[in-house]
Amino acid sequence: MKTKSWTVLLAVLGLGFAAAQQAFVYTGFAEIHEPIRLPAASWTWFPDAELSGSLVDGTVRLLGVEETRRVWRGGAVIFFYEGAGAAQLAYLTRNLGYSLYYDLDADRGRFVGWSKIENRLGRPLAFERLTFVAGEVPLRSGGAPVMSKSARGLALDAVAEAAPMPSYAGSGGGVYRYVLENPPTLEVGVNELPFLKADLDPVYTWRYQGSFAPVERIAFTRGYTFTAPAALAGGMVNVRADGVLLGQAYMQDAAKGSRVQVWLGADPEGRAERRIDVLKDERKEKAYRVRTTLRNPRSRPVRVELVEGFSARELVLKLPPGAERTPQGYRYVVTLKPGEAREFVYTVTLRY
Repeated sequence: MKTKSWTVLLAVLGLGFAAAQQAFVYTGFAEIHEPIRLPAASWTWFPDAELSGSLVDGTVRLLGVEETRRVWRGGAVIFFYEGAGAAQLAYLTRNLGYSLYYDLDADRGRFVGWSKIENRLGRPLAFERLTFVAGEVPLRSGGAPVMSKSARGLALDAVAEAAPMPSYAGSGGGVYRYVLENPPTLEVGVNELPFLKADLDPVYTWRYQGSFAPVERIAFTRGYTFTAPAALAGGMVNVRADGVLLGQAYMQDAAKGSRVQVWLGADPEGRAERRIDVLKDERKEKAYRVRTTLRNPRSRPVRVELVEGFSARELVLKLPPGAERTPQGYRYVVTLKPGEAREFVYTVTLRY
């Protein structure tokens, strides 16, 4: 999904506001780059307790100079290097991380991605730039404890329209990035910021997916289908329509322009009548003509998906135009206008 870069300002002394500059924030951890000015030969860093206890082993480094060695002594780190002047202190901490979720307003076609950022570094963090990084980024266990999922004490909802929106920075190395310039200050606790806003054309969808059985009625699962406006990381989607919450559904990772579907359970109106004509009924061979009547009782279009599989040694299917043969059976997709009815008829021979 999308990769995201964060710029955070952290103070080395840990007094008042953190004076951080840049942070790349991932699920459960973040890499922070602090601007510093180095004297010649060596420099000593004194991270505070919240930061020191959350550092990921093997990730502390200086950028902009050639390091020769480091010495960890008590709560301090002594860096030895060649060079001096402007540089950056970089490290990974488990006390800053994010998770994400989405809101889909099906009536308005509005799709908003939200990042839930947990700041457990003990001080507000002011940014020049944030980069959210999404995708599979493995981090070895060990070192500092993983950020607690239960420590959700303070939730600060940023007003969507007041916060600057990030831009998609592209993909690289198998991850996606969203860059947010001049974001609001991250207070201690949980902060929520929108990272994506898009206008979609979600289509209400019924889906039946299962094995063939000679029954007179099938029931559909309801959901929505839309085109991904950008590369999307998987996450929970809150789906609303007609002023109510229709449910929550998990969305898989999706590439930009790909089809996205979220499923919400049964629909009382989502039924299709079937007529099964038996053409042959022998022990080793059975044949049927299946007539499925699809009706849309709603005032808006409905996308209908039929996916059926058959269990037999040999399968012979005669499908109408528009149906797609699959290794196990067929797939048929049609969009019904409000009030429209349509018949889907096929014959199947099963040899055992």
